[in-house]
Amino acid sequence: MKRIFAALVLTIGAAGEGYAADPTVVNPPSEPPVQPVFSWTGFYLGANAGGGFAGDDKVGLHSGDVHIGDFGSVDVSGFAGGGQIGYNFQFDNNWVVGIEADFQGADISDSVTESGLHTSSKIDWYGTLRPRVGYAVDRTLFYGTGGLAYGHIDYKTSFGGVTLIDDDKTSVGWALGAGVEHAFTDHLTAKFEYQYVKFDKFDAEGDAFWTRATPDFHSIRVGLNYKF
Repeated sequence: MKRIFAALVLTIGAAGEGYAADPTVVNPPSEPPVQPVFSWTGFYLGANAGGGFAGDDKVGLHSGDVHIGDFGSVDVSGFAGGGQIGYNFQFDNNWVVGIEADFQGADISDSVTESGLHTSSKIDWYGTLRPRVGYAVDRTLFYGTGGLAYGHIDYKTSFGGVTLIDDDKTSVGWALGAGVEHAFTDHLTAKFEYQYVKFDKFDAEGDAFWTRATPDFHSIRVGLNYKF
């Protein structure tokens, strides 16, 4: 009996040593998936809406070489909305360069009556073609922009109900502004933008009278873009 008990103790001890010698296998923790870094590079297409305000186009009436006088100013303001298309390229150091073209229908207008002379000016459409330069903080882009502007201006002047000037011109000029744009998804972005738009001066002419128009305005607008 003693021999059987001793043999049993030796067998249990040997088995315990065998288990102790086996290393415990632990699976390494799985690494979290790598989140893709957003890039502003690519084409985009979108829409915008906003308003123009604080234009300052002084009214000076002329007949031939004679300056008859100055009659106030038309401080145009109103609504504008349209679309834009563009392309961005982002460098490794977060700088973004691109180009954007836009076109807006507009009702940016004003009228003034002084000393019986009534003058009205209306910008009924305009567009711009501008490079953009910005700095991206992940999905938020801060940028400046400036370039070509062009638009159609309808200009009228009358005195005592008699039309002196009824003219319209397509004028070119320039635009300068800045904005911020944020990507809510990999494809949908929204922007808030300020621009100052100034068209080149032009002569609005009637049969016997003319005035030198200098249309300009500030604008604030929001936009949505789809990035391809």
